[in-house]
Amino acid sequence: MSIDDLTLGEIRRHLHHLVALADTSERPRPTAINGPDHPMPGQEWVIVEDVASRVPHTWWIRTAEDADGRAAPTIYLSTPESMAPGQDFDCVRTSDARRVALAILAACDRADHLAAGITRLEDHRPTNP
Repeated sequence: MSIDDLTLGEIRRHLHHLVALADTSERPRPTAINGPDHPMPGQEWVIVEDVASRVPHTWWIRTAEDADGRAAPTIYLSTPESMAPGQDFDCVRTSDARRVALAILAACDRADHLAAGITRLEDHRPTNP
């Protein structure tokens, strides 16, 4: 099938999928680097969800470093559902955070492929015990 055979909506869906893939192909840079005078010195990533709402849905992900730039193998996560988003953080071990992040990427791939009507063999493999 060539691009000439596609409708404008199909082209937009394919373009949206390609942009989504590009957005996850490299690690994002931190939004801020909090200095030693900050209550949680270290790097910070702020992600505002693209949702239609009067209140922004914002996620904060931080590392907390000591004066020598060392950090425990943990990250700090504040979700839009936190009691005080951006101020109320959960501590998550990096090993658990990586597993959650990979599961989110896998679920996004699955949803994008289903939306595009693409069947992949890996979608039908059994789950790990």
